[in-house]
Amino acid sequence: MLTYKKKYTVPYYESDANGNMKVPSLLNVALQLSGEHSFSIGVSDDWLKETYNYTWVVVEYAMEINRLPRFTETITVETFAKSYNKFFCYRDYVFYAENGEKLLTVSTTFVLLDIETRKVVRVLDEIVAPYKVDKVSKIIRGHKYQELSTSECIEKIYHVRFNDIDQNGHVNNSKYFDWMVDPLGFDFLSTYVPEKIYLKYVKEVLYGVDILSRVSRDGLVTTHEINATGNHAQAQINWRKK
Repeated sequence: MLTYKKKYTVPYYESDANGNMKVPSLLNVALQLSGEHSFSIGVSDDWLKETYNYTWVVVEYAMEINRLPRFTETITVETFAKSYNKFFCYRDYVFYAENGEKLLTVSTTFVLLDIETRKVVRVLDEIVAPYKVDKVSKIIRGHKYQELSTSECIEKIYHVRFNDIDQNGHVNNSKYFDWMVDPLGFDFLSTYVPEKIYLKYVKEVLYGVDILSRVSRDGLVTTHEINATGNHAQAQINWRKK
């Protein structure tokens, strides 16, 4: 199993009103790191597109957060591919403080998408071989999401803009988190921080549509859905007082 790591200093523009690194920024840094890892072993995103017209897409995140990185803090981020099967690839990211304290872990499930057909394709062994990772038959089951409570549900509409779209032609993964938590409001978000995040992508959101962010709260657990033409994403977040 190959690991790849680098240091990263949290800039002002990636920090929230609490001085913590924003969760969408964490996800963007993680995906940038795995892109660099792939490039370093000769299977970059560009190579994948030119050779097969495929792209990697995250379908699920599970985050365990001990503490969020702080503004100006220099952290170390490490990533490694764990295993794969015929349709799914599993990769972890670990964020460390300067003193070696483990700040958080992000576990991800990836699929390969045919860029032209927008369909999930089988994972070819030759694509994954350079990562030196084991092929397994077992599919790792993701988090079991709670049903959204419709009786006490907060709803907010957002319009998908050009800058919400990534190079794959769909909404950037990190944008969903913004839409999901924003309806909770300033008072809640300035008082509580996430300690566990489970986020699943069901269907692509494309440019120009209006999406409906729906959230229900049960104590310090919130359940989220993103809807446009059906259910596009869902999440569960466990919070703690900052």
